[in-house]
Amino acid sequence: MSEQTLWSGTSSHWKNIKSYVLFFISIPISVGLNLWKPETIGWWIYVLVAVTGLIAFWNWLVNYTTHYQLTDERLVTTQGILTKVTNTLELYRVRDLQVIQPLFLRVVSLQNIHVITSDATSAEVILDYMPVSANLGDQLRKSVEACRSKKGVRALDMVGENQEDHADGHPMA
Repeated sequence: MSEQTLWSGTSSHWKNIKSYVLFFISIPISVGLNLWKPETIGWWIYVLVAVTGLIAFWNWLVNYTTHYQLTDERLVTTQGILTKVTNTLELYRVRDLQVIQPLFLRVVSLQNIHVITSDATSAEVILDYMPVSANLGDQLRKSVEACRSKKGVRALDMVGENQEDHADGHPMA
């Protein structure tokens, strides 16, 4: 039986709103300053526009080239502009997930999903600025449970030998 893709997409471009706004604000500021005092400001003020434009473009490009794919068995993350890196997380390795929606993200109907895993290479995977409409948190949780049932995997919480230890590893007095 082949894998089925449940969801595929990228982070929202709201992720880069600060760099986009900074770029668009730098344009009238540069033009205004150059018109106000052209003899002292000069053409170099347009370097501000170029730098903020490059930063905005780079952030857009990073976001555009980062792709997530949720299947019924894996979460695949592909990212990179010049060198592509693909990380594959088997869903039976997911230990916990947390959906976080700060006020700004709630306003624009987005969410961050933190996935805690038992995988050595990616102990935590963060899916940030994901659309709420995709219902990704619930899809991920259901897929994890189905994958564990299908493979017969159980999650065990290991507690140290001495259960009286503090979280920092020092014994209680």
